[in-house]
Amino acid sequence: MNSRAKTSDVTLNARPREGGLPLVPRPSADVAVAEQGAGPSPWILVVEDQEDVRRMMATALEIEGYRVDEAANAQDGLRRLRARHYDLVLSDYAMPGGTGAWMLAEAARLGLTSQTPALIVTAHPDVGDLANVTVINKPLDLDYFLDEVRNLVGPTRRGAPRSRDYLLSAGNGDAGDIVELVLYVSSTSPASTEARQNLERLLETVDRGRVRCTVVDLATHPLAGAVDRIAFTPTLVRRSPGPPTWVLGNLRDRSIVANLLRASGIDVAR
Repeated sequence: MNSRAKTSDVTLNARPREGGLPLVPRPSADVAVAEQGAGPSPWILVVEDQEDVRRMMATALEIEGYRVDEAANAQDGLRRLRARHYDLVLSDYAMPGGTGAWMLAEAARLGLTSQTPALIVTAHPDVGDLANVTVINKPLDLDYFLDEVRNLVGPTRRGAPRSRDYLLSAGNGDAGDIVELVLYVSSTSPASTEARQNLERLLETVDRGRVRCTVVDLATHPLAGAVDRIAFTPTLVRRSPGPPTWVLGNLRDRSIVANLLRASGIDVAR
């Protein structure tokens, strides 16, 4: 497999960059609107200081058909809110230079968000300074996260696709190496249970002496995903060989993971 990987709706080209998640080109706003037919999709502002996590959330939203702008901190988010109207502000809580709560309060004071709902995503234990703002905890359950977005701004004209797998980055491994996989799940999530079962079925068809797989339950160990910059569950990470690869979803699309293993030199039954 080359670095061009196709999901059910979107083909993503990964361009590795040093020290983090490869840059993933996403469809432009014009393309997103054209794909969905008449009428614009909602605009969402994603404010998150961790670039990898921000890109992961933005990519998942854009694959769903939303139009997304990104900001790296609260000040940058406020600058973008001054420049245009958004249908939803999605923000981390704890960020250097100002919290997401401060940004939302300042935007409200300036009259920038009177008609704009907000969603805070956070691993912070104390978010008591928030009022009338939906708060969900990291790591995010992918289906629940997208449902919350739809509840706040509605679905795109593409609808509300379910059980899709998202390949957010890809790279070629070196054939012959041991393949190290880590599946991050939440034991409270049906999608995570399905992902684990689907991965186990796939691994039954390969040489297990060549594949090392670990399952990490973030419901029990919530900080364990930090090393792989996990934003959502379920997420499968190929740590090696080659550049890291993240696959989000319940792994129902067997071909994505199968092709990933084949690219690493593992024979997978078709």
